[in-house]
Amino acid sequence: MEEERREPTDEKERRIGDILYPLALASQVGFAIAGPVLVGLLAGWWLDGRLDTGWPIMTALLTLAGMVIGPIVAYRWVMAAMEQWRKDREKEDS
Repeated sequence: MEEERREPTDEKERRIGDILYPLALASQVGFAIAGPVLVGLLAGWWLDGRLDTGWPIMTALLTLAGMVIGPIVAYRWVMAAMEQWRKDREKEDS
């Protein structure tokens, strides 16, 4: 279900949106990168404890996997958000 966006009523509101949108996107990118890393770290730590590996091999592997997956997720998220923002701006300008 796609959320309907409210159009800015004046120029001041549009400028505020132009400032807040990138800030919100930046905070979401931080969580998109940190989330998979933390999940990998915690899952690896738990697996190492359950499997009694002696070395934190699962922790290292899953943390590295999170470090690869996180930026990929963030990149795809930013590209989709920027494309939507571009479409909204074109719609507003026409």
